[in-house]
This record gives sequence, C-alpha cells and structure tokens, in this order.
Amino acid sequence: MRALNKKMMTLACATCLTVGMGAVACADTVDLGYGLYGTTSANVKAVEMTHISSDETMRTRADNEILRKANENAVANFNEILKKEYSVPLKPLTGLVVDGVSLYQVQGTNEQGHHIGYLMSIDYSKSALDQAIEMDKTIFESASEADKAKIKHSISKNRTTYTKLDAQQQLESLKGGTLEGAKLEKSVKELNLKLPLELTDELNKLPLTSKGMSVADQQEIINILKFGVKQLQVDAKHLAYKPVQTRYGTAVTGDARVAISYDGFKYPFSVTGYAVPTDKGVVLQFLWSEDSSHDYWANELNHMYQTQSLKGGK
Repeated sequence: MRALNKKMMTLACATCLTVGMGAVACADTVDLGYGLYGTTSANVKAVEMTHISSDETMRTRADNEILRKANENAVANFNEILKKEYSVPLKPLTGLVVDGVSLYQVQGTNEQGHHIGYLMSIDYSKSALDQAIEMDKTIFESASEADKAKIKHSISKNRTTYTKLDAQQQLESLKGGTLEGAKLEKSVKELNLKLPLELTDELNKLPLTSKGMSVADQQEIINILKFGVKQLQVDAKHLAYKPVQTRYGTAVTGDARVAISYDGFKYPFSVTGYAVPTDKGVVLQFLWSEDSSHDYWANELNHMYQTQSLKGGK
C-alpha cells in the first residue's frame, strides 16, 4: 500500500508540474504601449499583426514613415473638426498625436466554444494632450455656453499640462455610467435618424479627384454608397464605463455591445476598452470580438489587467 501511495504521489506531482509548465509556455506577452506589457491566460494565444513601438529606438524607417503619415492625417482631421464644432478660433493642433500602435489577434477556447478577438493599443502623446488642455482652457474662457457643455468632463480644469498623477486623480473621482433599456433605445433611435443624413452629407463633400477613373464613374460609386447608407441601422443593448484600479494604476474602462444591420443582415459585436494614463501620455486599448464572446474576453481582460472596481466620484 505504501508503495502504491508513493507511486500515486509521484504521478500527481508530475502531472502538476507538467500542467504548470504548459501554462507558462502557452501564455503570451502583448505590448500595450508606452512600456506596458500584459500576459494572457495559459489558454489564450496572441499573434502580433501590427506593431509600431512608442520607443523611437525600436522603430524602422518604414515605421517612422507610417507614423508620420498617420499623424498628418490625424492633425488635419482634428483641426477640421475644431473649426466646425466650436464658435471661437482655437490654436491648431500640431506635431505628434499618435506615438505608437499595436494590433494582436487573440484566440481562446472554453466550454462555450472557440473565441477570436482583436486587441489594439494606441499611444496618445503628452504633447497632444497638453495642446488639448490649452484648447479647453480657451473654450472655458471665451466660448459660448453650448461650446462649454461639450467639454464639461474635461480634465483641463485647474491644470496647465498633462501629468499621469493628475489624470489618475481625475479618473478616481469619475462617476461611472451605464446606458441600457429604454434610455438606450431612445438614443439609438435618434442616432439612426441622424446617421444616414450625416453620412450622405460627408459623401457629398468627397472630391472627385481619383486618378484613372472618370468623374462620372466616381460619382456613380458615390451614388451607390449614398443609397447604401440609407439601409444602415445601428442597434445597441449595453453601453457602460467606470473607473478601475489595474496593475498599471488607475484607469477607466468601458464596453459597448452593439449590432450593425444592413438590408436584413445583422452583425452583433462587442468592444471593451481601457484608457490608461502613463508619464508619456495615455494609452487607449480596445478588444473587439463577436458579441457571443463578450463575457469570455471581459474575463480575460480582467485577468490581464488585474482589474478592481473603484467607487468613483459623485
């Protein structure tokens, strides 16, 4: 009997060691931006699809060129929006906005089946945040009440520049919110009334300058798109955000469970996001998946971030 017990104990120890080593071997490390790294669960595989480091010494010439073009477009679009949205002239945004980006495909399996998601991180620079604070101050000092209402939750109050500590303190006092049921239904209905009109308006502004295609052909494509947006509908069953404590410090997380319908076809999906302040700027991270995998990936992100809820402000 003693010999049998000894053999059983040896087998149990060997099994535990094998499982433990397998768990370590299967876990993957993902770059979450600005020096933040996360480790997946043992049964989740992460495959890098795109990665441009926020560390300049880790970039190639091609990476720098991609970032340069991305920032030029971001700055141009942002400044155009400023002109439309606010009644006072604002100093245009310049320089670096996006400081790095990464995209991973993540896969995992449980008793409900196989789950696939896409985890993206975008690094927003301190320089851009400082300029945004300066713009907000101008709005608070000289803009209309309608303009001020658009930035009532701004972090710029009583601040001149962005710091990680200030951002974390602001998030700690943030009151979380949830939108679902009748209120969400009303908001979605209003969105669906506005969306086709706004998209059609944007399509009407598109310049007909494509090389190798006649003006008539370009206009025909635009007309087809304008017809298509009229069939587009958005639905949502849950929107929420809240301040949290993570292994990276205070952050805010939010999730949206949404569906897009087009001509009878309906695609439900889920997006869970984190905004994490760092010394160099703020990292925005999003995990997109089919809605049926929402709970699986929410649990995985809670594991990766070691998420704990905060009470938030009042």
